[in-house]
Amino acid sequence: MRRAIKTLVSRLTAVALLCALPSVLLASEQQAPVLPTTAQGWAELARQDIEAAYQITAENHPGMADQQNPGFQQQLLQAKTNALLLVTQVTDAYGYEAVIERFSTSLQDGHAGAYAQLPDSVPAIRRWPGFNTVWRGDALWVYYSEQAGVVAGMQLLSCDGKAVESLIKDRVFAFAGQADQPGHWWSYGSRLMLDDGNPFNPPLKQCQLVKPGAEAVTVTLNWQPRPESAMQHVKAAYNGDKLPVGLSWQQKDIAWIAMPTFSPEADEIKLYESLFSSLEQQRAKLLQAKAIVLDLRHNQGGSSYWSVQVASALWGKKRVESLRNALFSNTEVWWFASPGNTAYVKSLYDVLKTQGQTDMLPWIQAVGAGMQKSLDSGNAFYVEGDDSEADATSVQPETTQELPPLQTPVYVIMPGQCASACLDAVDVFTLFENTKLAGATSSADSTYMDVRFQILPSGLGQVIIPNKVYVNRPRVNGQYYTPALAHNELDWSTQALLEKVLSDLKD
Repeated sequence: MRRAIKTLVSRLTAVALLCALPSVLLASEQQAPVLPTTAQGWAELARQDIEAAYQITAENHPGMADQQNPGFQQQLLQAKTNALLLVTQVTDAYGYEAVIERFSTSLQDGHAGAYAQLPDSVPAIRRWPGFNTVWRGDALWVYYSEQAGVVAGMQLLSCDGKAVESLIKDRVFAFAGQADQPGHWWSYGSRLMLDDGNPFNPPLKQCQLVKPGAEAVTVTLNWQPRPESAMQHVKAAYNGDKLPVGLSWQQKDIAWIAMPTFSPEADEIKLYESLFSSLEQQRAKLLQAKAIVLDLRHNQGGSSYWSVQVASALWGKKRVESLRNALFSNTEVWWFASPGNTAYVKSLYDVLKTQGQTDMLPWIQAVGAGMQKSLDSGNAFYVEGDDSEADATSVQPETTQELPPLQTPVYVIMPGQCASACLDAVDVFTLFENTKLAGATSSADSTYMDVRFQILPSGLGQVIIPNKVYVNRPRVNGQYYTPALAHNELDWSTQALLEKVLSDLKD
């Protein structure tokens, strides 16, 4: 039976909440892993964990039965092959970590793969050449420098005879991110000037840099531990200053709504609650504002609930629901009913009950029961909403009175790492014609969502397993957003972006 559209949209919002739950389920104490004492031991451990990561993924990933993605099984096999090709060269913990990263990156999906969790007894390596860089537009630039002869604003052209673009593809994107996503150049490009101990990326020796209007210079790189004092510049280079969740007025007629996270901690949840109250109380002022800025800098995703609430407060709940219903009118949610996934989803009933999210209990119980039924009958997927009983528990009567229309210009500041629930937010904000995207080109998602985690046999890492796949999602696999108002300058501070918005308003 086709689900009611309103029911589906509410579940697409609610289901994103599960992204924050795996840490709860894994809170039980784990026995400290025993580290190998020889190079051969590290190589064997890496091989065993790659084989396990492959097997766990093959048993539980929706892509194994997804007819929309017939190449997934081969891609997973290639990921294992890519990692195993490096195993014989592993001699220590850093090589082990790099091999796990190679496996994960080969899947080209932030919601799948694996990651290493090395204990504190293995010191993190963070070396730099005395300066840090950022990717802006189509080039790598020096953001901050303590190295003589290197100054902020210089462009990095090449190192050791290879162009920067080729180096980033070969050295960075082999172990992190996706080269075909513009947002990932923003997010990961700076790693070219970071030595994290990866033995497959020996430190570069010389680089050529150029200052606008000057001749290129060659600089010998002196790699050294990056001082803690430099971290403020590393953080500022990434997304600029970080504002707390909330509404502020950067000047009397420019409203600034900061949403640096959609995975709020307890204190941030209170800030969101305060934000919702502020939006309600100040809506008359917002209607008369010169512009409203929705600031997504620093946002790493989480739950789409928070952005939907903000959108509803600005544009009106009925308008948001109506447009979202239309947007997702053909979308279906297919849960992959493996034994592990089914047990996990069924366990969420007690988790949500403990957290007091009682309104979600009928839904999660129906999904768990549907997955169990599919598992018992040998069906790969449970298609959410196929049972009318689950639909009936979710549809609530609408009593909300509509708000006056919002016609104030709205600017959405996107950072390059914007993905997952951050992209869900952009999906909603761009449903309205008075919205303009600004900042950087976003990242992109696959259609596989709602992850859980399974510990690797060594205890030194975890496998990332998506539980479901979206079918007919409007934003297709790999689709990203490009800003109408790009900001490729080094300075991503609130003041710099405010000036960008003010300049655009004058045009």
